[in-house]
Amino acid sequence: MSREPYLGKPSSLRSVRGSSGAPTERSTGTMTDYELIRSKRRSLELRVLEDGRVQVRAPQRASLRMVQAFVDSRSQWIHSQQQRQASRPRQRWQDGASFPFRGQPLTMDVSAGRSAVAVSGGYLQIRVADPDSEAAVQQTLEGWLRKQARSLFEDSITRQFSWFASQGYSRPALRVKKMRTRWGSLSAKGYINLNMALLQYPPAALDYVVMHELCHLQHMDHGPGFHALMDARMPDWRQHKQLLDQPFFQP
Repeated sequence: MSREPYLGKPSSLRSVRGSSGAPTERSTGTMTDYELIRSKRRSLELRVLEDGRVQVRAPQRASLRMVQAFVDSRSQWIHSQQQRQASRPRQRWQDGASFPFRGQPLTMDVSAGRSAVAVSGGYLQIRVADPDSEAAVQQTLEGWLRKQARSLFEDSITRQFSWFASQGYSRPALRVKKMRTRWGSLSAKGYINLNMALLQYPPAALDYVVMHELCHLQHMDHGPGFHALMDARMPDWRQHKQLLDQPFFQP
């Protein structure tokens, strides 16, 4: 979109049922439509999907006026996220295509053979039964990336957790995920969830996200205490955070 959308009061809402079975409503008659998904949740959540569509998740009893006010209050964020998604390059999964790994662009070297992936020089050497199938190349590479993510993410956690252990905190269990709207999260159940796409960015970006989530062990919000702890544990975290502004493809 070339300009910030006007998110006026929807003229109508059409009820449907989403793929998850949750009841949904779609606004029509506005310059920017959004999909409203109601569920047994306590808070409102706004998402801008990969194709630029806007999705709002709301409690069952949240009024449309409340939902609309929430969307209106985030109009600038919606616009910036839609621009970010529009500028995100489409990844090709074929011989000669480029793929960023650990902040370095690598060229895919795809050939026939038993499924395997290796990094050699500036190349991602990918062996797959059907080298002409982009789906097969993607599946093989993503399988390899997931294994790399688990090893590299665990290493980042290990390097940065010692101080938190000294404060009596238990090390959270790692879960590697594909996430469209977050780089990471820390759950109350003791999991640290990290986005597999962090593999495409320089190691400092991964360390920043890991430190961010570990700091939530002590401060669950993003208040002054949280930022003070980030400053103490990683003084240059703001520079590391800026590395994530590059719109790499998210597998």
